[in-house]
Amino acid sequence: MKKILGFLFILFCASGLQAKPENSLHKMWRVQPVAQQQLVNNLRFSPTIDFNKEDAYGNTLVFAAALKGDVRGLAWLQQVAPNGEYLLHTGKDGNNVLHVARDMKTFKALLRSLRHFYPQDFEARFQQLLEQKNDLRETPLRAQLNYGKADIFVKYFPKTRLFARMQRIQAKLSRGGLLAEVAQDEKQDILEKTKDLSGLTLPQAVRRVSRQPGMKEVSRLFDENFSLL
Repeated sequence: MKKILGFLFILFCASGLQAKPENSLHKMWRVQPVAQQQLVNNLRFSPTIDFNKEDAYGNTLVFAAALKGDVRGLAWLQQVAPNGEYLLHTGKDGNNVLHVARDMKTFKALLRSLRHFYPQDFEARFQQLLEQKNDLRETPLRAQLNYGKADIFVKYFPKTRLFARMQRIQAKLSRGGLLAEVAQDEKQDILEKTKDLSGLTLPQAVRRVSRQPGMKEVSRLFDENFSLL
């Protein structure tokens, strides 16, 4: 009898996940650890879970969890997903999951899942997401900066290819002479590529938010590395 009830409970939870993805992840983690693992074992690779299905707000399961900062829900998705394709999905407004991560904990949880599924080419996948622009021409870090998430920007911007290129141009400009003259063209090119839909370059965006609470570290990062840009 207990086995039957347990089986019915699993079916009920699975159907609930499919019907109301925006509420299910949190509920799943309210059950006991043994029941959690049994549920994972039954749902792993299950065709009943559509990881790309969108809710009424246009969010897939991972987007809904990222927006809410549901780190436990993200861990659960990592357990039951057959692969990491759900993390690479482009959602509404051209956002990827890093654009919409609620906070630093959520951002890190998404990266753990990405590394879990792509251990060999994690850096390439990470850069792919970091460089992707949404409909406002914002990269995830630019979006996080606009949301006021200075900690995310400061921690991860130095890991971008853009940062490395800006540093090389900065070094050329600081040397002066002919090298600096050549670097001026590179400077204009890279600044043009950092413009969002409003026309602001990244340095301009940083200056715009520099006086907002919590943005001192962002300003310091640019003052120390890109004073000539």
